[in-house]
Amino acid sequence: MFWQARTSIRIKLIVTFVMLVVPLLAASGYLFHTSARDSLDRELGNRLMAVAQATATRFNPIILTGFRRGDEAGRSYGSYRASLLEIRDRTGLERIFVFGPDGLSIIDTEDGVGVGSSYARLNFQHNEVQAALAGQATSSVLFQGEDGRWYKTGFAPVIDDQMQAVAVVATDASAGYLDVIRGFDRSIWLFVLISAAVAVGLGFLLARTISKPVGRLVRQAERIGRGRLEVPLGEGDLGNRELQYLATAMERMRERLAQREENQRMMVAGVAHELRNPLGGVKMFASLARQEVDESSEAADFIDRITREVGSLERIIGDFLEYARPSHPRTEPVDLAVAAGKASDLLAEDFERSNARLQLDIPESFPAVQADPEHVRRVLLNLFSNALEALPASGGVVRVFAEHSAEDEIALNVEDNGHGMDAVTMAKIFNPFFTTRDNGMGLGLAIVKKTLEENGAAIEVASTPGKTTRFTIYFPRTGTAGA
Repeated sequence: MFWQARTSIRIKLIVTFVMLVVPLLAASGYLFHTSARDSLDRELGNRLMAVAQATATRFNPIILTGFRRGDEAGRSYGSYRASLLEIRDRTGLERIFVFGPDGLSIIDTEDGVGVGSSYARLNFQHNEVQAALAGQATSSVLFQGEDGRWYKTGFAPVIDDQMQAVAVVATDASAGYLDVIRGFDRSIWLFVLISAAVAVGLGFLLARTISKPVGRLVRQAERIGRGRLEVPLGEGDLGNRELQYLATAMERMRERLAQREENQRMMVAGVAHELRNPLGGVKMFASLARQEVDESSEAADFIDRITREVGSLERIIGDFLEYARPSHPRTEPVDLAVAAGKASDLLAEDFERSNARLQLDIPESFPAVQADPEHVRRVLLNLFSNALEALPASGGVVRVFAEHSAEDEIALNVEDNGHGMDAVTMAKIFNPFFTTRDNGMGLGLAIVKKTLEENGAAIEVASTPGKTTRFTIYFPRTGTAGA
């Protein structure tokens, strides 16, 4: 129970921390990738425009626009093309070409492209071409060439003496930085994965730092809730001031509850003691009176009834004193299978008479618990008796089984398939003087609870009306098997 609560807190803290950190790292990686790509793309575009502008200033607009088809073998054309090839090789570009306002080639570094050739690709770069013809240098978006590689083109106008754009210089370059970006991508995602692993580790450490003191408080709260008020919270560093305040408040609450319970027991013991003396006198005088009357007289019958009622009152007072009087258990390793077997032997005839069955499902090798053996036997005897009375008239089954509950506890369950209890009854079932029987005093389960608490154990109940009831005892573990 405590282990589950602590694990739940730890998992929630780890998941919350990772969900905050990992998306932040992934978003940072994505932004870095986008920023790097945009920056390199912008840098490449600026470089291409600069080369295109520098190239445009090297040509005479009149000569350039005077080239016609068939001039490829001419001296001027060869000189201009050689100049483009030199610029291409020095700048490391893929291609440089010059075209007119009609989109037809004038000069091209690509072999086989003569004057007047058309460029189909310019149809997809219409906006950039129009910007260049308007006198503005610009660059295109990335596009994929026939070879499958990505390219970018810079455009710059060739201006004549009338400040008119008579041609456009285009410079192509491979977007090799994309390969660099892909390398960045691998590095970024590797960084994100490593950071995520580190975040999980840090989240685990953070969760452990928080869940350990919170787990202590959860365990102590469970003990207080079960009525184990004799166990102080103890000392220990809880990590922060708020948890220290909470622990101090819980300890004050435990002390006040323990004091109130002790006062109640002292009051019950005092009342029982004051009643026992006059009852002893009534019983003595009734016995003397009984000796003075005739056996067959009506007075003898009245005196016998007085004696029986006094005996009943003495038993009730005895229960009061047992509830109020603190016991000093002699704890030792107790084998639950043996203890349950001894208690069941005492009720074997009652179960047989009621056509009911007591089923013990505790392995002989199950770990022992630390408690007083006689106290455990009496507690089980009480629970078995209650379960038997809860069974239907046609009989039923009372099942007893043990299981591992938390890191330092063992749970012993007594389950019946009787009439069950509603939530209101379950909330009061361990209260002194609460009973659902016409002739009951309501101290049986209160004494069971008190006895278990004195042995460092606790008890809880769960029930479904009309179906089943389960009492669960939580024992401290001894670490030794068998008793």
